[in-house]
Amino acid sequence: MQNVKAIYQRDLRAMRSSPFVIITFLALCILPSLYTLINVRAIWNPYDTSEIKNIPVAVVNRDKGATLAGKKLNVGQTVVNTLKNDHQLNWKFASAKTAATKLRSGQYYAEIVIPKNFSKSLSSIAGSHAHKAKLVYRANSRDSPMGGKITETAAKTLVNQVQTNFLETVNTTIFSKLNLLGDKAQSQKAEILELKDWIITLSNSMDLATGALSEINQTSTNMAAILTGLKPVMTASQNVDVLQTTNTETISSLHSVQKTINKAFTSLNTNLTSANSSASRLNNTLKQLNSEVGSSSRSTVNTTLNRAISQVDLLKGQVTPLQSFLKSVNSQSKLQGLTGLYNTLGNAVTLLNSVKTQLKSLKSTLSTTGKLTSSDISSTLTSTQQITSNLNSALSQYNTSVKGHLNSISSNLISAVTKSQTILSELQQAKGINQDYLDNAIKGNKLIASSTADLDTKLTSYQDDIKTIANQLKLTNDSDIVSIITVLQNNPKTMGNTLVSLFNVKDESIYKVSSFGSAFLPTYLTLSIWVGCTMLVMVLHTTIPRENRRFRNMTVHEEYFGKMLTFGTISLIQTTIIIFSAVLLLHVQVESLFIMLLFGFLTSILFTTIVFTLASTFGNLGKAGVIFLVALQLAGSGALYPIQLNPLFYRVVYRFFPFAYSVGGFREAVGGPNMETVFTDAFALLLMIIVTLLLGYFLKARLQRFTRRILSDFSKTGLGQ
Repeated sequence: MQNVKAIYQRDLRAMRSSPFVIITFLALCILPSLYTLINVRAIWNPYDTSEIKNIPVAVVNRDKGATLAGKKLNVGQTVVNTLKNDHQLNWKFASAKTAATKLRSGQYYAEIVIPKNFSKSLSSIAGSHAHKAKLVYRANSRDSPMGGKITETAAKTLVNQVQTNFLETVNTTIFSKLNLLGDKAQSQKAEILELKDWIITLSNSMDLATGALSEINQTSTNMAAILTGLKPVMTASQNVDVLQTTNTETISSLHSVQKTINKAFTSLNTNLTSANSSASRLNNTLKQLNSEVGSSSRSTVNTTLNRAISQVDLLKGQVTPLQSFLKSVNSQSKLQGLTGLYNTLGNAVTLLNSVKTQLKSLKSTLSTTGKLTSSDISSTLTSTQQITSNLNSALSQYNTSVKGHLNSISSNLISAVTKSQTILSELQQAKGINQDYLDNAIKGNKLIASSTADLDTKLTSYQDDIKTIANQLKLTNDSDIVSIITVLQNNPKTMGNTLVSLFNVKDESIYKVSSFGSAFLPTYLTLSIWVGCTMLVMVLHTTIPRENRRFRNMTVHEEYFGKMLTFGTISLIQTTIIIFSAVLLLHVQVESLFIMLLFGFLTSILFTTIVFTLASTFGNLGKAGVIFLVALQLAGSGALYPIQLNPLFYRVVYRFFPFAYSVGGFREAVGGPNMETVFTDAFALLLMIIVTLLLGYFLKARLQRFTRRILSDFSKTGLGQ
């Protein structure tokens, strides 16, 4: 250990032996950092306008123009005028011949050609044979592959601008005749947005609407059957003669309608259950509305409000006939249970009227302010919960207090036939419901059932068209009145396929890196540290001066570790300068300076161990191996491109490359650390340091004689040292 220390101290003293030596060591420490500074700054942000504005791209306009709705249109010229004020690239407006010549010679990086029929193709959307227009893009990728990628991105941006500008032009041309643009369109903005919301609501509520019509149809059919069943009973109460009708005839008459009455009472149970389900759906809709007010768009909230109003109307249409039926039956039976059930349903109807008024008030508030709050909805939500509670109570009342009485009404009439005079007298009290009233009620319910069936059929036939228009409207912004009118007035399918972008992409990054240069910093940091270690073995001796008596008898292992301490110290200094120069001079993004320094020092120690071991063990051959290793690792460690793009060999062996873990660790420091990855990469580097030291320790002495012989023979040839 003392000998190792002596070697290290001797080298430190030698570094200060003369001014020229000090300058040399300063240069060795600083030069590797220039590799990072120069390369990272050169590619700091190659796609930014300020960086690429000098790249020349030719624009050739051959557009002959077209006529749209009686107005001359030349989109190509509009594009040229727009690009003259656009400084994203160095646009060069040239003839086709000049552009082609300069593109081939490398003076232009790319060429965009606007063909003769460009405006004509775009305006074809107004005709019956719509087709898409084409822009021709040519790039010279031979002279600058990266330049080709940059100009390709600019070309795509240009296409998007053309589509946007043309959409506005088309809309202005078509709708100017309809007087829907300009001041009038803005003055009618509220009505247009209201129409948009109603169409979207209709589409979203289509299933609800058809379901409601189906339920109304079923309810009306059931009520017609109930009234038809009651008709013989009511008729009997008008025509029975107490003095002339015998008990036997009365029994026969009552038996003939017993089954019909029981069927009517069973329908009451079915309809109460159906109303309960509708109340639950209404309550769920209000809960959904309450959850939407803070996070959803005005259009979504408005759609939910319209659905809730439709459900209120549906529920009221279910409850009101049940209430009328109970009133009719109770006027004859005077049962306490029926009275309680009737009152409960009456309370539900009152609450439904109140909820509908509140929902309309909410729609007015939404239209005025553009938003709702939970406090606005709380009262309505409480009322719908009370409606659900009332109908649950109604169903419970029916099952516990009413059902038994209803099922026994006809049986009681038959068992009391011996008191026929009393029974017939009670039946005669029903003279308030005459024959015409029953006939009109039956016809009315049958008409409702027939009408709702027809309406259901028509709605179903238009369902696909309504949904198509609604889907197009959902893609428009409320502030873009032109696009909304376009969808409402044109063929939505043609407009959608030709001009409307199907979606917007929200660009998010989990670990956001501010610039292209910062993203590449980990790669160049790793390369700079390796370059620094390579420079050391190229300039400095890896052996001790054995002519000195103090070092003459030292072992190979003492020499190995003593000199490695010297190389490692200089490499750590290099690494510190590399990292802090990038941070302070380039202002690169660094989320964790501690992690960056940690991986910098681990990388420095590992690279020193690898490079020094190769150079000290194999001499010049080892130095050649150092150059080969950097090329191998740069290509196959995922430092420049995703490893999945590399050949199979690299995808298998890259996990054994130090570059992969060094670059990975620096990336965690730049973009934000994932501690699991940090620990994994750090552990891999530590393990490689240990393995390399062990290999160097065991191979140094064993291979020294063999290496010296090879180098001696090679030197004798006069071809190398």
